[in-house]
Amino acid sequence: MGAFVGEDERANLPVLAARLVVGLAQGLALYLLYRADEHKAWPATDGYVFAPLLFLALYVPFLFLVGIRRVRPLVLAIWIAAVAVIVAAAGWYGIWQLEWDGPRHIPSGKLFFFLFGALFIAQSLVAAGDADRRFMARYATDFDVAWKLGLQVVLSAAFVGVFWGVLELGMSLFDLIGLTGFRAFIQHEWFAVPVTTLAFSGAIHLTDVRAGLVRGMRTLALTLLSWLLPLMTGLAAAFLVGLLFTGLAPLWNTRYAAGELLTAAAVLIILINAAYQDGTAEHRPASVLRYAGSLAAILLVPLIAISAYALYLRVGQYGWSEERVDAAACILVAGFYAAGYAASALPIGEWMVRIAVWNFSAALLVLAVLIAVFSPIADPARLAVASQMARLESGAVSADHFDFGYLRWGGGRFGTDALKRLTHFTGRRAHYVRAIALTVLAEKLGADTPPPAQDIRTNFTVYPKGMSLPPGFLEQDWRHDADYGALPNCLTEGRVACDAFVFDLGRGQTDIVILGRDAKGNRTTTNGLFERDQSNHWHVVGIPEDRWTCSAILNALHAGDWSLAPPPPPKGREVVVLGRWLAVSPLQPNTPDCPN
Repeated sequence: MGAFVGEDERANLPVLAARLVVGLAQGLALYLLYRADEHKAWPATDGYVFAPLLFLALYVPFLFLVGIRRVRPLVLAIWIAAVAVIVAAAGWYGIWQLEWDGPRHIPSGKLFFFLFGALFIAQSLVAAGDADRRFMARYATDFDVAWKLGLQVVLSAAFVGVFWGVLELGMSLFDLIGLTGFRAFIQHEWFAVPVTTLAFSGAIHLTDVRAGLVRGMRTLALTLLSWLLPLMTGLAAAFLVGLLFTGLAPLWNTRYAAGELLTAAAVLIILINAAYQDGTAEHRPASVLRYAGSLAAILLVPLIAISAYALYLRVGQYGWSEERVDAAACILVAGFYAAGYAASALPIGEWMVRIAVWNFSAALLVLAVLIAVFSPIADPARLAVASQMARLESGAVSADHFDFGYLRWGGGRFGTDALKRLTHFTGRRAHYVRAIALTVLAEKLGADTPPPAQDIRTNFTVYPKGMSLPPGFLEQDWRHDADYGALPNCLTEGRVACDAFVFDLGRGQTDIVILGRDAKGNRTTTNGLFERDQSNHWHVVGIPEDRWTCSAILNALHAGDWSLAPPPPPKGREVVVLGRWLAVSPLQPNTPDCPN
């Protein structure tokens, strides 16, 4: 008990008792919700009740645990009451979003994660503001409160992990002598859930009363992080210089450039703050860190600008999707940081002194963006569905190429409502649109549906340049192909990059060679040769050998530098590239190996 109590036992005992009681109550509440979910009993049968209760049980006790010694009781009570309303509303809306094709009672994992992030930011601002008795606290206070709270959460979570590791060791010892009842008792949910929240509450108290130790760990961690700033700055600068020679085309070919650039920008922002710390003379960084930080702040501008341009091109081609709306939200926040940090890097006054005000403003912007994205204001699904519908109605995308499947399976409630409106469509090819909308609406959740054709279309880079894939190839339902297992992933999944070469390999008709890439753009052996039968149905008939994916070979294929293998092509399936013969292995028939 003394370890938890700290230096002043009488002052800390009531706080410790309050935290343990709240932790135990939280564990019991979560256990009861778990039992309701396990036995399909109320309130798990009503998602509009279960989700708000779950969020209340998760987040309200946490705010009490971290705020009881840091925020005045009246302010803390008002703050917790406001958060209770907010998280309950978020849980209700999270279910409303998902409950479009059947009952739901647990919101998306994304909502859990970002709601915690929003509450972490808001709690830090409230605690710092209350400590300084003003809306915008001194930056040193903001810095101290936020980083201490972050370390408290990380250390407390680690403590819970070690706690269960010790319990697991104890259970193993009892197992050695055949006393398995101890394991059954420890692993029972009515014990496991409350004891976990109780351990977390105790860890929060320990890290709170031992604030000096936490600050020491924070200073050490930030000092170590800050010395990664010159390395990351050098890499970012070298990357941007490299772009001057390679151009932007390699970035666009990856199809994930915006995400990588935003990640790099986020790392630079974190490292700049690690070097700056609270801005006091005591923590003034070394000269090399100041120079690296100033350059890093300037490099943020082109990194964010390129990612914004990549998103602009993608939206111009295919309209908005949920992922692109999320990317736009990230670019908005990152662009705000970039503008402020670049201005702060100007050699006026103390080094980067203006980021103190900018970080506070950015925190408010992040909260506003999160509220917008997880509410009807800027719900990504709503915006994406509206964008795709506008493209159809304006003729930007034809009915033949419109992604009806996305509305059904990716647009949530908004997509389903849009499909219902399309059953009364009066634009071009109205009869076709109505028929497809009715068909897609009739499909059930969980059915083995093919990926949307529009998602598949974005997987492919087609060669020769200017060529397109034959009509019907992407729209084909590959689920019923006898060799479904041999298909490249880019035909069966979204966001899997492939190169498609439209050839005539000596048969007097179109052949398609597909060469796959993994998520990082590296070549894979997921390749295939496709031909069309008399009924206009495409089949995979062969597997190109691995040499097709060699860099030099690919470059020549991209440039169109290939020829059929002479004399007449053996079986019409061999080509010559850079003097090398490239073969295609016939696909073995998919027949069962039955005994006589």
